[in-house]
Amino acid sequence: MKIFFGLCLLLTIGVGVAQETVVALGELPQRVSETSGLLFFNDRILTHNDSGGEALLFELDTVSLEITRTVTITNAMNTDWEAISQDEEYIYIGDFGNNLGMRQDLVIYRIAKEDYLDNDTAAAEAIFFSYQDQTDFEDNGNSDWDAEAFFVLADELIVLTKQWKSLGTVAYALPKTPGTHSAIRRGAVENIGLVTDVDYNLADNTLFVLGYSSFLMPFARTYELSDSNIFSENFGIIPLEIGLAQVEGVTNDGAGNYFISSEFFSRQSPNIVSLSRLFRFAQIEEEEQEEPAEEESGGESEQEEEPNPGSLPDENKEELLIFNEVGTGTIRYSITSQSPINGTRIYDVNGKTIWEQFNTDIQKDGIVSQYIPTSIYYFVVYFNNSVRSKAFVVY
Repeated sequence: MKIFFGLCLLLTIGVGVAQETVVALGELPQRVSETSGLLFFNDRILTHNDSGGEALLFELDTVSLEITRTVTITNAMNTDWEAISQDEEYIYIGDFGNNLGMRQDLVIYRIAKEDYLDNDTAAAEAIFFSYQDQTDFEDNGNSDWDAEAFFVLADELIVLTKQWKSLGTVAYALPKTPGTHSAIRRGAVENIGLVTDVDYNLADNTLFVLGYSSFLMPFARTYELSDSNIFSENFGIIPLEIGLAQVEGVTNDGAGNYFISSEFFSRQSPNIVSLSRLFRFAQIEEEEQEEPAEEESGGESEQEEEPNPGSLPDENKEELLIFNEVGTGTIRYSITSQSPINGTRIYDVNGKTIWEQFNTDIQKDGIVSQYIPTSIYYFVVYFNNSVRSKAFVVY
C-alpha cells in the first residue's frame, strides 16, 4: 500500500508578484559542485565552494559553464565560505558559515579587484566580526546564528542570518574595512525559510533574497530598502519553478538577467538526488491592465471587482492537504482556502510537471486523475496573487 506523507508547507504571499522565465543552463562542473555563492564580474560568473574547500575563486563562462580561470586567495582559509559580493574596488568573500552557532572567528575577506584581475593569486585582508547580541556559543544543534548571505550597502556590509530554528533572517551591519567589528542588528523577517544568498541591485535599490524551505523548495523575495529597516513591508514574491533544489547563490548581470546556482544534494531515505546546476531568468514586472473601453451604446462596461484581502490565503494556516484514500490507491487533495484557484500542478524533484489542471472548473476537494509512481513530489496551487506548495512522498 502506498502512503503519502506531507513533509512541509512553503508559504508565499506578497505584493507585486513578478513574471519570469526560468531557464536551466546546465550542470555545473564537478569541481564547483559545492558552489555556495555567485558574483557577476568582468563578464564572467565567479563562484567558490563552501566548507572544507580550498581558498579558490573560479570563473565560469556564462554559455559553456566551463571553468575558464582559477584564482588562489592568499592570507585566507576556507573554513566555511558561504557568499561573495563586491563594490567598485573590492571583492568580498563571507567566511561565516556557522550551523551550530559556535564560531568566534567569523570573517569577511576583502580582495582588491586590481590584484584579482592581474594575477592568478590575490591577497586578502580580513574583516573580523561578531554579532552584537550573541551570548551563547554552546553546541545546541543547528542554530539561528548561521549565515550564508551578505551584500555591500554604501560603507557597510550587511549580513543576513540563516535561522535553522526560527526559519527567518536577521540583518546585521558592520563596516567594510579591515579590523574587528561588532555587527549591529538592522532589521528582521520571520518565517520565510532558510536564506542562502542575497543580491543588491543598486539601480533600483532592491534586494533579491534567495533560499529554500526545510525540504528544498526554493523561494525568492524582493524588498525595497528603507532607511530604518533593511526589509520593507513592500515585498514581491518570485515563484522559482525549478524543482527541489538546494539553491545557494544569486547574482545579476546589470542587464535584467539573474543567475541562480544550486549545490549538489543527495540523501538515501527517501531517495533524492539534486544536481549542481546554474539557472537564468529575466524578471518582468507585470504591466498595468487598461480599463475596458465603454460600449458605443453609452453603457458602462463591467469592471472586475478588486480581490478582497480578507479572502486571501492565511499564512498561518496549513491550507493544502494531499493524501492516499486507503484501499483505493487514489491520491486526493483538499484546499481549504476560500480564494479563487487558477490552477494546480504536481512537480517531481527535477521540476518536471507530472500532472496539472488549468483553464477548468477546479474543485477544492479533488482527485489526481493519473497514476503517480513511488518518489518525492510537490503539489502547487496558484491563487490570484500567491502560490502555495506542499511536498509529499509516495511510498
